[in-house]
Amino acid sequence: MIGKLLSNRYEILGKIGSGGMALVFRAKDVFLNRIVAIKILREQFASDDEFVKRFRCEAQAVASLSHDNIVSIYDVGHDAGVYYLVMELVNGRDLKELIREKGSFATREMVEIATQICDALAHAHEHQIIHRDIKPHNIIITSEGKAKVTDFGLARAVSTATVTHTGSIMGSVHYFSPEQARGEIADEKSDIYSLGVVLYEMVTGKLPFEGDSPISIALSKIQNDPVSPREINPQIGEALEKVILTAMAKNPKNRYNSAADLRRNLISAELYNRVENDESVQVTDDTIILPRLRKEKREQVKKGSLAEPLKLWTWVMVALLIVGFILGMYLSAKVLAKSEVAVPDLTNKTIVEAERELAEKGLILKQGQTINHPTIKEDFIISQIPKAKEIVKKNEEIEVTISKGPLMVDVPNVINNTLTEAEIALSNQGLLSDPFYVYHNQIKENYVIRQEPEANQSVAQESVVKLIVSKGPPPTWIKMPRLVGYDLTEAKSIIESNNLKIGVVQPEPSYRYPKEIVLRQDPGADSEILQGTIVNLVISAGPGPEW
Repeated sequence: MIGKLLSNRYEILGKIGSGGMALVFRAKDVFLNRIVAIKILREQFASDDEFVKRFRCEAQAVASLSHDNIVSIYDVGHDAGVYYLVMELVNGRDLKELIREKGSFATREMVEIATQICDALAHAHEHQIIHRDIKPHNIIITSEGKAKVTDFGLARAVSTATVTHTGSIMGSVHYFSPEQARGEIADEKSDIYSLGVVLYEMVTGKLPFEGDSPISIALSKIQNDPVSPREINPQIGEALEKVILTAMAKNPKNRYNSAADLRRNLISAELYNRVENDESVQVTDDTIILPRLRKEKREQVKKGSLAEPLKLWTWVMVALLIVGFILGMYLSAKVLAKSEVAVPDLTNKTIVEAERELAEKGLILKQGQTINHPTIKEDFIISQIPKAKEIVKKNEEIEVTISKGPLMVDVPNVINNTLTEAEIALSNQGLLSDPFYVYHNQIKENYVIRQEPEANQSVAQESVVKLIVSKGPPPTWIKMPRLVGYDLTEAKSIIESNNLKIGVVQPEPSYRYPKEIVLRQDPGADSEILQGTIVNLVISAGPGPEW
């Protein structure tokens, strides 16, 4: 590809990087005499007509965006089956790289970057363009600290295509919103959630949800709450933590309404954090204490004047006001206490049980989404908003997510597959594997002999399928053949014919034996050993230097 001239205009100069969907090259626009970046679709996407059609439409739409914090798209085209985007070349590093390097960002630095990303998203959303794949890999930070969001066109186009690159899925699923993880349509609030995850990672250096597979990460995101950022990094202010967790609310209704709202709250939280962390003014040695000013002439208060009674009444009034204030606060607290209740824990309860328990507290049940869950039975509650033990006012709605039971899948037939092939087939169905090894005279080593449950049975996703895997024929006891005196080639042939394994071959200088003749062996000749035993050899390296 280096040196190629695309569409008689873009000369490919060198490779910059690669992603799950495209390769990125540095190129020269020979018409305008400027250096650009060219993103070329990988072959598997370029051969998908539906994907290419959507990709071109979205890229053309994104090309209409013009914002300082969005990487500009100059052109979109194809040449001899090669589909490409011509983009602004940004000199900088992606945010993921910086997070790995720094661990976590200081609050002010994070907010400076985050507000720029909010500006980019707000501009895109105003033009009805949703990114759908906000993650630190798609945010470039220049040496001047300017944030540039990229991959708008690719992100939206790929949402309708089948992605088979596990690495690409794993990279994105950490940042997907719960509704995207459930396969629902993404909107502006999905981008806000993804940005919330990016902010969480920037201030903690960690991702809020981890897992061994895309499915386990998605399930964790739907079912669990993230660890409080302040537990990981106590330097984060409470206000900033609240902003991040609001952006990451599971229910889109509880997130910020727009990227502009998120931006305003980030700035407010950062200002509050600065005020909160300001030290009190200390009296130093340089502080000048001025003497009290006195009147040159002061009137003497005579006995029996009105000044003393007036002073007394002033103190009485102040005391009454203080008592009244304290009494008012006490009564208000009692009234508020009666109108507020702690939310009960509704998880693993039926709707009927939950309604009864909430009614006793003066609260109202609101049925939210119904989703599959690997362990919670059908019609039982998975999660709730607000959470258990939170203090709320009476008559408030408690929204619950209800289980549809586990998602059922058919077990694939993996008998006579290698263990690796079997594990991939099961993983594609969202199933786990548990291999158990046995000897078998006919079936080769590392092939599946039997599976439990059997093929085509319907089981819950994330169920474990037990795999009985062959270790090959059972070993038998044999006498270790004599190898000393044989050359290395003959010795290896004897080892293999006796179902033994060659181990370390150590050369050693010798004046008595020619090169590669076996001098010693371990185990020794005629010892009783099991087939499959490793045999180590010392061979002649020929005469030593003194010869």
